[in-house]
Amino acid sequence: MKRYLSVGLLLVSSIVQADGSTYQQIVEKTIASNPEVQAAYNNYSAAVQEQNAARGGFYPHINLISEGRAVEGAQSSANYNNFVPDYMTTIVLRQMLFDGFGTLSEVRRLDHAARTRYFELESAMQRVAMETTKAYIDIQKYRKFVGYAQDNFVVHKQLFNLVEERVLAGVGRRVDLEQGSGRLALAEANLLTETNNLLAVTAVFQRLTGDLPQPILPAVDFVNKGVEGTVDNALEKAFKSNPDILASIENIISAEQQVKVKQAQYYPRVDGTARHAIDVAQSGQNAYSAADVAEVTLNYNLFNGFTDKSMISQSTFKLNQSHDLRDKACRDTRETLAVAYGDIVNLKSQLGYRDQHQLAIEKAREAYRKQFSIGQRTLLDLLDTENEYFQARRNYTETERDLYTAYARTYTSQGDILRKINVVRSDLPEIVQEEGEEYKVAACNTSIAPELMKINKDELMLKARPLNPDLRGNIQLQPPMPVADQDPSTGRN
Repeated sequence: MKRYLSVGLLLVSSIVQADGSTYQQIVEKTIASNPEVQAAYNNYSAAVQEQNAARGGFYPHINLISEGRAVEGAQSSANYNNFVPDYMTTIVLRQMLFDGFGTLSEVRRLDHAARTRYFELESAMQRVAMETTKAYIDIQKYRKFVGYAQDNFVVHKQLFNLVEERVLAGVGRRVDLEQGSGRLALAEANLLTETNNLLAVTAVFQRLTGDLPQPILPAVDFVNKGVEGTVDNALEKAFKSNPDILASIENIISAEQQVKVKQAQYYPRVDGTARHAIDVAQSGQNAYSAADVAEVTLNYNLFNGFTDKSMISQSTFKLNQSHDLRDKACRDTRETLAVAYGDIVNLKSQLGYRDQHQLAIEKAREAYRKQFSIGQRTLLDLLDTENEYFQARRNYTETERDLYTAYARTYTSQGDILRKINVVRSDLPEIVQEEGEEYKVAACNTSIAPELMKINKDELMLKARPLNPDLRGNIQLQPPMPVADQDPSTGRN
């Protein structure tokens, strides 16, 4: 018994974090160091550099070309300009004049691709912040559960010892001892379950943050910031600010630009070129091949085996795929937000009933203890009340913490959880969704969320079948049986 109890105490009191960070500081540190977030950050940074590389197509390209050759055969002495140099170094400048708007489309594509990676990074930060919040709340919850399980174990152990003393003294029934032993075993199993659950959520917290939680975790304070008045209003906000949706919209526009990049192959390419030769022939005379040249070249692709047509078709299918991914993001967001918002409404109502149940059972528990001491209640009554009290406290705490988590899930669906807790990542630019026509076309269609079910209790009672008259008669007329008339084998009436 002591070994089981020490496990719970160890998990509750010996979990120490190196620094005394607050909840806000924990989330801020997590989104700056979590591997999943860092991978998304590096992906975004790479996309920005890829766009910078594509912009290089607008600028001139300068190359230094050096050649060496062995020339055999007679050379005319009458015209030294015909001499071919043995080695030659040339500077070549090439400027793209027209490429069917391919470079422009590529830069635009990569710009929207980088914005896609940015919103994917935002999504990763929101998701990790949500998971960290849930782990933080779960640790608070399971620490309380361990405390409840410890109290439950101690009471069952004390009652078992009391019954054992009575049985040994010859004034108690052995069946009570068997009942006490069984319930004590259940209390021990509950204690082990709760300590194991606490260990599991602690491991989750450490995976996300890289640290163990501190011994005291203050309550989260963003819950009181509230949500929109209706689920449809909350959904409308989510469609405008959820980072997964914003990333899918940017992905659509990037795919549209990709089609234009491939279509540029149907246009001629025009380049301006200038060459300047530095070296001269061995004779000391300038060779013909060493002359400076400035030219304009046109390259028109007339046929390349239907490659361009196939590439355009490929890009079109990817554009269609991007629309499908946008639709999936919209549906997933609607589902997640509707469920989370519904949980807020239902859990807020449940919390009052859970508290009422907890307080009522606590009073009944004290009354049963007093009645047990004077022989008006059986041991089974007392044990049942203790178990119900344990479950009532557990249910209240679980409902309370689930309510906090529901708020966090709602904020995450709206891409708003970091702002709610006032956490920012300083090394990121501020990028918002643009308002152009292409964005309006690619946005989620206006949609309504599933309607929250409302139960009319008065109507239920009107439709309910009346109680059996015999049952009502028993309730009204049958007096309670005295303790002496109870079945000694079960302790029941």
